Amino acid sequence: MGKDINILVVDDEQIVLDSITKLLRKEPYRLHTVMSADEAFAVMDTVDIDIVLTDLMMPEIDGLELMKLVRDRSRRIPVVMITGYATVNTALQATQLGAFDYVAKPFSKKELLGVVHRAVALVQAYETGGPDRKPNGEAATTVAPRTFKALGDQSWLMLEEDGSVLLGVERSFLHTVGKIQTVFLPEEGDELRQGSVYFKIFSSDMRAHTVLSPLSGVVVRVNREVTDDAETALADPYGGGWLIRLKPSKFEQEVKLLGL
Repeated sequence: MGKDINILVVDDEQIVLDSITKLLRKEPYRLHTVMSADEAFAVMDTVDIDIVLTDLMMPEIDGLELMKLVRDRSRRIPVVMITGYATVNTALQATQLGAFDYVAKPFSKKELLGVVHRAVALVQAYETGGPDRKPNGEAATTVAPRTFKALGDQSWLMLEEDGSVLLGVERSFLHTVGKIQTVFLPEEGDELRQGSVYFKIFSSDMRAHTVLSPLSGVVVRVNREVTDDAETALADPYGGGWLIRLKPSKFEQEVKLLGL
């Protein structure tokens, strides 16, 4: 893994700090838990922090203000917001302002690990000389293995080492859908063309929402967890909730059209 990953957790509730410590205790990371922004910066003055998890709603300095101060120190530190369901809209705004992602309380171990593992992957990409990226995973100037790229507010892609590409949807898109009723994905062996519909999702009121394929190619694998239990799988849209694996046919040409 390289150097130890130092994760700073900031929350004014001890029960939340204890919960995160418990959920991550078996992971190979060094946790530093504090209850205020002042304590957070005291830690950052002495420890090389790689990832910050911060409560969104805190007295004195809230999560958004803390994120801005962290990014003033280093724009390469992913900042993850911890929020209650009542402030999910604010958390989505935070991702637009540069937050890496958010987790909503009460969160499961799977949800927390999904976000943390993705943040760790970004930190390790920087360490290994990967392409420069924005903290929220937006487009890089070049393509490299395991590079995550957000494509607007609907979908993302990740280039794998074998040349295949994982496609998925953005959390913000799923938030507009609401409760999921049914999803439709292509079958393995299907050919997609750039701009064609490859993911259709029906909300509980039976409204249809579609996502267009960013690339052309052949579907080599479909995530059956999404088709079997979309609500659960898509709770982690950047991890277990990926949609399909594609063998692209015009990758270099089409990523240029996407501006990547």
